Amino acid sequence: MSDSDDREILYDQDPDLEEDFGTKAWPFAGKGDLDDVPAPTGAACIKMSNVLGGASEHSGDQLPPIPGLFVDGVGPVPVPLWEERALKLIDKCDKSPFGHKMDTKLDESVRKSWQLAPDQVHFKNLTWQAGIDKMAVSIANRLGYKGIPLQCVLYKLLVYGEGGHFLKHQDTEKEDGMIATLVVHEGGDLVVYRDGQVKHRHDFGTTEGTATYLPHYAVHYADAVEKVTKGYRLALVYSVCLPPTMRHLERNPNKPMSAALADVIETMQAGDDCFALLLSHEYTENSIEGFGAGALKGVDRARFLSLEEANASVSAEKKLQLHLVELHHRVVFYGSRGDIGDWDEESREEETKWYSIDGKSLGPGDNVEVKFNFLNPGQETFSQLWRKPFGSSEIHGYMGNEGPTKRTAYSRYATIAWRA
Repeated sequence: MSDSDDREILYDQDPDLEEDFGTKAWPFAGKGDLDDVPAPTGAACIKMSNVLGGASEHSGDQLPPIPGLFVDGVGPVPVPLWEERALKLIDKCDKSPFGHKMDTKLDESVRKSWQLAPDQVHFKNLTWQAGIDKMAVSIANRLGYKGIPLQCVLYKLLVYGEGGHFLKHQDTEKEDGMIATLVVHEGGDLVVYRDGQVKHRHDFGTTEGTATYLPHYAVHYADAVEKVTKGYRLALVYSVCLPPTMRHLERNPNKPMSAALADVIETMQAGDDCFALLLSHEYTENSIEGFGAGALKGVDRARFLSLEEANASVSAEKKLQLHLVELHHRVVFYGSRGDIGDWDEESREEETKWYSIDGKSLGPGDNVEVKFNFLNPGQETFSQLWRKPFGSSEIHGYMGNEGPTKRTAYSRYATIAWRA
């Protein structure tokens, strides 16, 4: 190795997990081999981890970005929908009615949209139906019909223009064997209510600028489509049905994730009422301090909202405190024999930085005595949990009279909860 090589600095290198943790504990007391799948301790936390495993990152990723939508008498319908084609499509549609008791009514103060029957709607992209079929499997698992080949039957196409909306309502059964409604939106927000309160707001990827569209499905809960303030919104409404030969099955879908989590929280006992949930995405200190839990995205957001909703519904004596925490684990090696790659461990340290869920910095948490009982809803191995991008090494060659060093930093954010 030349002198110039010895003085080289290598940044952002893959961490050597075997070297860092082969004979040492993983960050924050994790124990196991690289390919071991860690699990939390305590029956309640194990169950909570399993329930949270049902949260999905982006269900809409199963759908192609270009559906190849084609409408009789209109032609190809682009996504996103532009004005000339939107007006042509609306001219083909009927105004959308709504059900009130036993009547069907038209009232734009309640519902302002246009609709088209499914026999006039076609998909030229064959992968669209394949994506819908894949989603049917996910929906079956989430709604308690695992292994049952649910069918997604197109019910109608909806168009919302500026000012278009649909006040809070609850879908009724429209097909034989129907167990749920699937709505695939392009643009706009959909709000889901439970017990008269807003429980979820689906922005279909607009906050993150990610998804072209994202599906929403529900069985028993009311929802509302908020007013379109600009442009147009497309929605495809599917009835999710049991196959004809299985419509005798008792409808017994799983509880929503938040309700299942609330049941788990109610059963937690002292010593089994503290857990941590590593966040799957990377976040910056600025985003957490600026937005708190509002900065969370994808599956992190879905899991946190479910936990927050569950915690709000449990009895006062069972409520949990929820916080965000930044976890750091650092390892320093020194090339005592003068060679890069021939390392001796010099130091190892951990630190935490705590935040309230609204982003207020609570400091390093030096006085917080808490065991990090990590949930693992994704069933990831230790190496998957701590490899890049959550771990990174920096190697320095000879610096004057000092030998080479390697510094590896592991960093992740987590949601942590314990009894209030």
